[in-house]
Amino acid sequence: MATPINNTASITYGYGRSGTDSAVSNTATTNLIEDFAISAYKLSNNEFFRVGENITYQVHISNDGTLDLYNVTMSDNLGGTGNPLSFVEGSATLSIGGVTSSITPTTLSPLVFTIPSVLVAGENAIITYVARVSSSLPQEVETITNEVIVSANEGSVTGPQILVSPNPTDTISRAEYAEVQLTKNVSASEVSVGDTFSYTLTLSNSGNLEATGVIVTDTLPDGFVIDSITSVTNGVQRLFQPTEYSVDATTNTLTLTTGAAETISVPAAVNGNNGVTVITITGSIQ
Repeated sequence: MATPINNTASITYGYGRSGTDSAVSNTATTNLIEDFAISAYKLSNNEFFRVGENITYQVHISNDGTLDLYNVTMSDNLGGTGNPLSFVEGSATLSIGGVTSSITPTTLSPLVFTIPSVLVAGENAIITYVARVSSSLPQEVETITNEVIVSANEGSVTGPQILVSPNPTDTISRAEYAEVQLTKNVSASEVSVGDTFSYTLTLSNSGNLEATGVIVTDTLPDGFVIDSITSVTNGVQRLFQPTEYSVDATTNTLTLTTGAAETISVPAAVNGNNGVTVITITGSIQ
């Protein structure tokens, strides 16, 4: 890395019988190029994260000196305490001078990569890899700060060690979202005409925001006549009135809700437990 060298000059002078004054020049700057210098920065392809998803990281390393660097090494703490991230094996590549190849870490915790070739003066290297966000990451973790230590040896494999300072970091924040999955069950494996049975819809929200304005569409069996529709959310049961849903006379497709003042919602996940709303459609085939 070049070190700026700044220089200014000043003068004093006299005029007339007793006048004096002074002047200061502009700043003249040159740069002192160091024999051994290294810089690096880290970035990710995500500004936000969700639990269980993959994040692609890149670490850019530059030899800013006039001489070669050996054993260029990057050590990643994968988010630090609590192991919020884990390396996805086989995902890492190394790019130098436009040539990309795979690279294998020497250890996984911390995640350590060593560039197998010399990083010559003026050369740049990019290490790209994928880390997965832990599916059991506590709900209270709002950010993941990923820090790397980048080092090299000056001039030879046994030369003095040089470090990037400060350590490159990248911080991503937890996304605010609702993610609802739907499962359906039936209360009986066999029914006769006129038998009362139920379909149960379980709406499970793994996101950290409540899902609101839920509209359920369900094509019911031919001849199925609804007796009642109920829902349970956070232990509170609700009975839907016939004005809150509609059934298409041709396809027997249920739409819930329609024009209801109070819509359906699914709570956010709390402490790793998904928010759940259960809807039960009870009726019989006539």
